[in-house]
Amino acid sequence: MENNKVALVTGGLSGIGKGTVLELAKQNYTTIIFDIQDDKAEEVIDEANSLGGKAYYRHCNLFSSKEIEESFQYIRETFGRLDCAFNNAGFGIMPKPFDEVTEEEIDKELGILVKAHMFCTIHEVKLMKENGFGRIVYTTSGAGLLGSKGMALYNACKHAIVGLTKGAALDYAKENITVNAIAPGTIETELVSPYKETAPDVYAQWAASNPAGRLGLPSEIGRVVVFLFEEDSSFINGTVIPVDSGFCAGK
Repeated sequence: MENNKVALVTGGLSGIGKGTVLELAKQNYTTIIFDIQDDKAEEVIDEANSLGGKAYYRHCNLFSSKEIEESFQYIRETFGRLDCAFNNAGFGIMPKPFDEVTEEEIDKELGILVKAHMFCTIHEVKLMKENGFGRIVYTTSGAGLLGSKGMALYNACKHAIVGLTKGAALDYAKENITVNAIAPGTIETELVSPYKETAPDVYAQWAASNPAGRLGLPSEIGRVVVFLFEEDSSFINGTVIPVDSGFCAGK
């Protein structure tokens, strides 16, 4: 199956990002990974290539607008196009009352979850406009649709991604560029899996938080991203799709 589409995945060397890179590989995408975990790059690239894709790694600190700009210039010079982008990289902080949140934590969360998404989107759209085609997907979460005690900062940042999704979708709807987001439930990533042994009670609580009674798999998120990247998904725009076995539906 021939596929000449070029895709970008930020945070693509672990967790949901890696799961998506591998799902894209199964569909023969050429995928560029922006990440900073250099030691993981070779293994992920080899696995993706063995599945039929072509994967490339670019070290990119998403807190640096200069590195973001240079990395998109690398895409332009190396591949000459960008068709699809999954803006996924991010992290949260431990729950705490909002008045205990520090300025450093605010800067970090806004930097990775809001500012980086915005800068990447600007560069993505510029490349996509040149080819008259684009698919942009963000990772938000249930925290971007609902409120949670002790999570005000994370809620605010993930809600910002939802707002960016809706606004940007309207900006480019007539240019064959769609902008959507996914809201994953609790997913079994490399950070979560060890808790099965080290803190089984915590792991069980996380599993129980999903109505299905189990953790989701990174590949289950990746498949939705692949679907939203398809040309035939052009009428899906400006929406947030929960992939959480019904968690948000029950709230």
